[in-house]
Amino acid sequence: MTTAAPFLSPGPDRAFDAVVFDFGGVLITPITDLLDEVAGWHGISMTEMLDVLLGPRETSTDDHPWHRAERGELPTAALQAEVAPFAAAAGLTLRGDEYERLLCGVFVVRDAVVDLVRQLQAAGYTTGLLTNSFVEFRDHLESKVDFGLFDVVVDSSEVGCRKPEPAIYDIVTDRCAVAADRILYFDDFAANLVGATGAGWTTVHVTEEAAVAAGLAAHLGR
Repeated sequence: MTTAAPFLSPGPDRAFDAVVFDFGGVLITPITDLLDEVAGWHGISMTEMLDVLLGPRETSTDDHPWHRAERGELPTAALQAEVAPFAAAAGLTLRGDEYERLLCGVFVVRDAVVDLVRQLQAAGYTTGLLTNSFVEFRDHLESKVDFGLFDVVVDSSEVGCRKPEPAIYDIVTDRCAVAADRILYFDDFAANLVGATGAGWTTVHVTEEAAVAAGLAAHLGR
């Protein structure tokens, strides 16, 4: 059961009118949990495995297969073959099932965070979802979290750009129909927060589930 919303309604006396959430690592457990498992197969750190399989975190590239797939340019079925040169450049020989594990669809929904989104929407805030994702994953994600809780949904694979590219933040701002400085944003990757800050948003770094409630209380609490 949803508890009474602890948030004042948006308006001239409040700092924000829209609250936008990342999906992985905010509404659900982060992909780094699975990356850590896959890294263990090879005896390397999670960060090293992330750099190979997901590409640079600080920027978008034109050629890394993960970035291309998140822009809808490459099917996920092609990821394993396409990443081989990147793995070889890092001196890593892949088993061949790394992406199968990463894309298995296993994660835990953070129900307490989903409930907070519900409360925000009930209080009158524009709620947004901004996710780097894949065309093939949309149905699975929606089967786990009700996307009707979001007034605005921007999926990188649908709009052809991804975080932290500036264009994707502009799309969200336009669709939220509020000024950029009236948007509060939650994400678990620091580079995505840098991009959001550059777009004029206020950000909260989600390092653990409790950071969401704490960030909302700090910025929107009574």
